Amino acid sequence: MQIPDVAILSIAAFFTSALTAVAGSGGGAALMAIMLQFMPPAAAIPVHGAVHLVSNLTRCWLLWRHMSWPIIIRFALPLPFGAALGIWLFQGLSTAIVQILIGVFVLLSLVSGRKGWLGDNELPLWSFFPVGFAAGILNMIVGAIAPILGVFVIRKDLKKENIVATLGFFGVVSNIAKIAGFTFIGFSYQSYGIAVLCMIPAVIVGTRVGRLALDKINERIFLMLFRIILLALGLKLIVVDGLALF
Repeated sequence: MQIPDVAILSIAAFFTSALTAVAGSGGGAALMAIMLQFMPPAAAIPVHGAVHLVSNLTRCWLLWRHMSWPIIIRFALPLPFGAALGIWLFQGLSTAIVQILIGVFVLLSLVSGRKGWLGDNELPLWSFFPVGFAAGILNMIVGAIAPILGVFVIRKDLKKENIVATLGFFGVVSNIAKIAGFTFIGFSYQSYGIAVLCMIPAVIVGTRVGRLALDKINERIFLMLFRIILLALGLKLIVVDGLALF
């Protein structure tokens, strides 16, 4: 990759991580949408996974005592099987289709935190087996599904720390499967090594800065601007980068 592209992506990694620290979610989807402006989906998805693996590992290390293991085990066991199916499906999809699907998930991230999806109902523990399998499939095709998973993990018996820690472990398992799957089909990280090495510290520093800035900004205005950006990125992926290619 060209140095200017790496610089832009590193800046994007910093700001989207800061956005996630303030908004709670959506930064990963925004970063994926931005990365697709500089690289094809077959590169953006695994590179995104490598960058966010470090972020999720850090989160798990800090919050390991708050893990909800009954949920994690049921989610993680079937995920590799879903990932195997997902990487097979990915290879049969055109670039336009993948970008449309990612655009749809970017738009879904705008409403993923709303309680109306499940109402006051909670998923029974056994249901995390099919959720893990489906997540494995989608993770290989759209790359950033954490905001959607967050809806299922919100439970009355879990505190905020439990939810954040559990989603962090979801991210670790998902990103390891993503890296393994794309490596298996021949993706080489060498061509994007500089980008990965620059984006990883940008993500870590961005998260820290976002937490420090959390109490110093107008959250309502910030979230409105953030949603406008996500809306624009999602629509561009669907209309300009996807449908326009047909």
